[in-house]
Amino acid sequence: MNRIDWSGRAPVLIVISAITLIGVTIGAPGIWSVDNLFAMGVLAVEIGLIALGQTFVINAGGIDLSVGAIFALAQVTMGLAMVGGVPWPLAVALGLCVGLVCGLINGLATVWLRMPAIIVTLATMFAFNGLALVVTSGIDVSGFPDGFYVLGQGTIATIPLQIIAIYLPVLIVLAIVQWRTRFGRLVHLTGTNALAARLTGIRIGRVQIATFIIAGLLAALAGAISASRLTTARPDAGEVDNLISIAIVVLGGSSIFGGKGSVLGTALATLVIALVNYGLSFNNLNAVYQSGLIGLILIAAVLMQNVMLRLQQRRAAATG
Repeated sequence: MNRIDWSGRAPVLIVISAITLIGVTIGAPGIWSVDNLFAMGVLAVEIGLIALGQTFVINAGGIDLSVGAIFALAQVTMGLAMVGGVPWPLAVALGLCVGLVCGLINGLATVWLRMPAIIVTLATMFAFNGLALVVTSGIDVSGFPDGFYVLGQGTIATIPLQIIAIYLPVLIVLAIVQWRTRFGRLVHLTGTNALAARLTGIRIGRVQIATFIIAGLLAALAGAISASRLTTARPDAGEVDNLISIAIVVLGGSSIFGGKGSVLGTALATLVIALVNYGLSFNNLNAVYQSGLIGLILIAAVLMQNVMLRLQQRRAAATG
């Protein structure tokens, strides 16, 4: 029920990817070197991790507008800890704890206050962003120990470490959780019909809180990788990641109303967005065009899927 829907969004994404590949190749044939492909993958890892966490939140019927703020707050927390002399592994663990606590706050506020997740996370977005600015006085944090840079700059057999040792294992684990565990089924049932799920004895509050914690942890992990890759922790980092992560999740086939979606669909959509962003950057096009094109791709994907669904319905009616 949560696997990639090969009759829906997946073929659309493949078509869009093919069109983008052709366009990028015409504009810059030299883009398809091994180094460029790895660079493209590196840029996709951070927003990809955030989008994976967002997938669980949305599939459970929620939404998280604070993931970008968690991304920033976690990285400046671990950055300040390292500058203060804390060993970098402990600092990273501290940053992950910040992500966990932020996710827990989002979940508890949504469940206990019985407020829409969009309102709760909009409020915490401002709160977490403000806290990141306060603890750093609005100044970037840098000067980390050399060992920390392995997270964002290390390689394994020439392959970027964050791709092969972080993103792919996380994707595999989350896919197993979504498809093969009771929790994955509970997330689907909660997002499909929360009232019915509650009446069957499912503690939907716990399920929703757990999804926010997952989103917080993954946003914090992405923040650690970003700080390591860029050698600095910024209190204003991740400002656009909230909406981009939602766009990726929807583009990957998840329903914004919950109950439908796949982490593999999200991963496929992340590749499309990474291809667009890197391809346009490689061709020296303004970032404004990148944002506009992402919006057009999202609209085109939904329209193409609707056309495909209507064609399927007509064929079913004709054969029925």
